[in-house]
Amino acid sequence: MGYRYDEAAVSGVTFMQPFLDRRVQSSACLKRQELIFKRNARQKEQDDWSEAEKSAFEVEWYENQLEWITSIHQICGERISWDQIAAAAAPFRRGEAGPREKLAEESYRDFKPTRMQKLLKQDAGMMQELSDQITQAREQDQQDYLQWKNLTDFAHSILEGNRTAYLRVLEEMAPLEDLLTLGSGLEFNVLNAATVEVEMDVNSGQMIPVESKQLTEEGILTTSPLDIEEQHEMERKYVCGSVLRIARELFAVLPLDTVLVHARDTKVVRDTGQEEYVTVLSVEFERGMLSNVDMEQEACPQLLEQFRHHIKYDSSTGFDPVEQLTWP
Repeated sequence: MGYRYDEAAVSGVTFMQPFLDRRVQSSACLKRQELIFKRNARQKEQDDWSEAEKSAFEVEWYENQLEWITSIHQICGERISWDQIAAAAAPFRRGEAGPREKLAEESYRDFKPTRMQKLLKQDAGMMQELSDQITQAREQDQQDYLQWKNLTDFAHSILEGNRTAYLRVLEEMAPLEDLLTLGSGLEFNVLNAATVEVEMDVNSGQMIPVESKQLTEEGILTTSPLDIEEQHEMERKYVCGSVLRIARELFAVLPLDTVLVHARDTKVVRDTGQEEYVTVLSVEFERGMLSNVDMEQEACPQLLEQFRHHIKYDSSTGFDPVEQLTWP
């Protein structure tokens, strides 16, 4: 028998709100959000930057890019135990009074007006107030029960591999929101209950710097072009780190066995000399293997050697197009 959560009934109820706390706001992500807010606020107010402010902002943005590139694969939120959520006990038995209602009824029964309250004819009003509190408590209990039911039903839907439930987790919990903040795009395809395919738009033109930026002691901005091999190595680290991050987050929020990730970007194809939107990395992650990987290792690209993948990379030319892995 399949479980169904009432999506219409909970559309206005943030029963997923507690799960949002699992998202990891890394220092790099928080800094990027701060920089974006600062930039947007300036544009909205049409406030001109001084040269010193503009230079300081450019250096902060550059340093933030470097932090992302080297640390993105090490970020991951807490695992969600859908089996435990599905087995959670109801707050009270259906058809019986809930805990809040019972307390309110007890207060109503135990109320004994004082002689002064009777003389001032306050007792009737106080009894009515206590009666109203029973009604309010009953409504709160009913909300708690509805939230429990929808959440446990939703957990059962996840455990049964319901595609709509999977996509709702990815949309509402947004475990990879910081990648979107950076400018990378993501598309999810639920292949079956145990497998999700992800297509990542790398957007390297926005993410990978082409020059280093520093401030002199006098606060003057100095720039130095990065050689092409440095740029390619940064891109390789970012792409490899991003696909690892994607797989880790999906395994944490969904009961999957396999995650396929395809990183795509606009590249000049050497065979044609034309810009094309191509796949530059395709990886198949298995949950058991990924859980044994030490993410604290600095050599992020080498971590992919443990998984089935397609990649063509040379430090002097960067990524070349590859065929996407298929499932099964």
